[in-house]
Amino acid sequence: MKKLLGLCAGALLMMPFTLQAEGSGSSSPAGPLVECQLQNGNIEFMPAMFCEIKKGKYHY
Repeated sequence: MKKLLGLCAGALLMMPFTLQAEGSGSSSPAGPLVECQLQNGNIEFMPAMFCEIKKGKYHY
């Protein structure tokens, strides 16, 4: 019983680290966030998919 309780407590302690790694802000459902240089010369920070839709060039 003590081993089971220890495993459960360990899993709960690791949960914030795994959630932080998944939602770190460096990616989104539309791809990784990149610096996108649009055709008019403006540079914006957006998901890579939106940069491609706006026909911009992006850098990781």
